[in-house]
Amino acid sequence: MTFIQSSKNQTWLLPPDIRNIISSDHICYLVDSFVDELDFTDFELRYAGAGHPAYHPRILCKILIQAMIDGTRSSRAIARCVRENVAYMYLAEKLMPDFRTISDFRKNNGNLIRDIFKNTIYAAREVGAVGLGQLSIDGSVVKAFASNNSTVTKGELDVIDDYIDQMLKESTNNDELEDKQLQQCRGYDQLGATSKKRVKSICKKYTNKLHNSEEKRNLQCIKNLKKAKDESSIDNVGKFSLTDPESRFIKNKKGRIELGYNTQLTVDHKKGIIIANDVCQDRNDVHQLKPQLTLVEQYCGQLKENTKICADSGYMSEKNIQLLMQKNLDPYIPERTDKNNIKKVQKYKKEGIIHASFFTYDDKRDVYICPENQILKLYYEFYDKRRLLIRRVYRGINCRGCKSNQQCTNRKDKTRQLKVNCLSNDRKCLKEKMRTVKAQRTFEERKYTVEPAIGNYKQNLKFREFITRGLNSVKNEFNLVCAAINLKKLWLQSNNANN
Repeated sequence: MTFIQSSKNQTWLLPPDIRNIISSDHICYLVDSFVDELDFTDFELRYAGAGHPAYHPRILCKILIQAMIDGTRSSRAIARCVRENVAYMYLAEKLMPDFRTISDFRKNNGNLIRDIFKNTIYAAREVGAVGLGQLSIDGSVVKAFASNNSTVTKGELDVIDDYIDQMLKESTNNDELEDKQLQQCRGYDQLGATSKKRVKSICKKYTNKLHNSEEKRNLQCIKNLKKAKDESSIDNVGKFSLTDPESRFIKNKKGRIELGYNTQLTVDHKKGIIIANDVCQDRNDVHQLKPQLTLVEQYCGQLKENTKICADSGYMSEKNIQLLMQKNLDPYIPERTDKNNIKKVQKYKKEGIIHASFFTYDDKRDVYICPENQILKLYYEFYDKRRLLIRRVYRGINCRGCKSNQQCTNRKDKTRQLKVNCLSNDRKCLKEKMRTVKAQRTFEERKYTVEPAIGNYKQNLKFREFITRGLNSVKNEFNLVCAAINLKKLWLQSNNANN
């Protein structure tokens, strides 16, 4: 038996074409051709003229997209791939930008990265992968790059801010004292302005108690404190993060409250292409339906009448229903309490407890009738800020002498109360529609479109936590991951068509 002979110590007489090393069906070729079609005129005009040459944004866009497709997000890991991975060498055109260049480009070019995502939608529409007949919207919490321990309350923030002001005043006084001491030094008055400035900085460097690295960290802390103070005036919350002041404490799917951002997706049902995305600070999804529809119409044009819009109960509100009806769209959004009520009814039937669903409404008299034929009259109504609607409270008249009183209420006054949502006609119609089998089947199709898209970037692309800080930076990250998902879907569709 013999072994294949290696050529470890043999040098190439003529270097090979790097494309011969990469398989012909590699996704890097799609990334290469896709980015080459983008318009970089603004960048070319910006960098025209004298100065040190810069890396073309075309190269940085290619390696960032490919890295996101591979689930590599660290700028240091991307820089290492450019040196070691032949696919990245091909996309980088044999250049090797360092990790700071990659990180700064991703952080400072939000408009370009958003255009990259938009162009994936245009490319998908050209090949017929976007139908716009049925859309699904959903949100998911992604952890912020910040520790839950690095937080302060608003009261603590005020104390720290006052302390920083005193430190800055003391620093100003020290500067004035240093100036007086320097002026008393022999020969100082004979120096020019530039020399005086240089001598002053050197003296300050040697007399300062803090090292340069610590100074920088302190300056960054002061900036974060200022940002946290600005955020406290915008959003009235209990705690703020000092590492990422724009993040918010949000409850995730596991029930844990942690610092994070609320990511939003709108997915087309034809091929699962993401046609809109965003990152916000909201702790729930109710206010994100309108921004998502606005982005969809911005990227894809005005939606046709009766386009099906599927969203979970977190998006249910009167304003959202009115918006969908004004646009002549076909909504599929369940009420928030429907699923919980079904479970409660089943539980209460077993235990013999009288549930609110057992009461019937008499619209002529505006009263509710209980299973024992007792009447509940309107007591008062109020606006529920959490549900964003008006609720009416009905109270029983002759509950104390009822034989089912113990199974019906546990109130001290032994009277039964019902809290009922005042729904508009459109919302009532939607509620009735969502009880039909056809509507439920349409709504369940979300499981095969938007929910897999969220699972894809969280599990396959390892996108469970942002690696940058600040709302604009995390939006850039999320635009990149959505662009990567769309391109991979187009690549898989093309491979399936060829096979």
